[in-house]
Amino acid sequence: MMRLLITLLCLVSPLSAAFAVGPPLAQKPLLLQIQRLTDLLRDSQAVGYPNATMAQAIELQSGRQLVLAVFTIEGFGGGNNHSQFLAAFETDTETKPTHYRLLDVIKVAGKGWRGIEKLNARVLQAPKSQDIRVEIDALEVGPDDPPNFPSIKTVVRLVISKGRLTEIESKSSP
Repeated sequence: MMRLLITLLCLVSPLSAAFAVGPPLAQKPLLLQIQRLTDLLRDSQAVGYPNATMAQAIELQSGRQLVLAVFTIEGFGGGNNHSQFLAAFETDTETKPTHYRLLDVIKVAGKGWRGIEKLNARVLQAPKSQDIRVEIDALEVGPDDPPNFPSIKTVVRLVISKGRLTEIESKSSP
């Protein structure tokens, strides 16, 4: 009986851990928007990786809410590769369920380039221009790194201006 219980626990523990992993902001309307973006950005062989989705809601000065989401698409061309994209949404928190209006989406990382492991964006809104600066910590692939194991700390800097996302610079640190 004890062996059966131990065997059952060994089988159930990894499964419960797998089901516990998920997007930090797992609201169904946001996940649906990300799935739509994935369908638009992927090729015929690539697929989304929903368990790697990260999202962060940020209150802006104007009373608006900005939601940033990093999501992963893997297997382009049937290969062993992946890309991470950053999507910026504005929300209308008055509607139920919350509506996520896409501002823009941009590729921010991928195999052999850099990776974002945790979305902890810092945002600064310019009072006069309404531009929004976004900084995200990331890791870049160094000369001695395998393609999927970046080790050089960097900061990805972007600006949202007139509803468009643009990378303005990246800053690596030794």
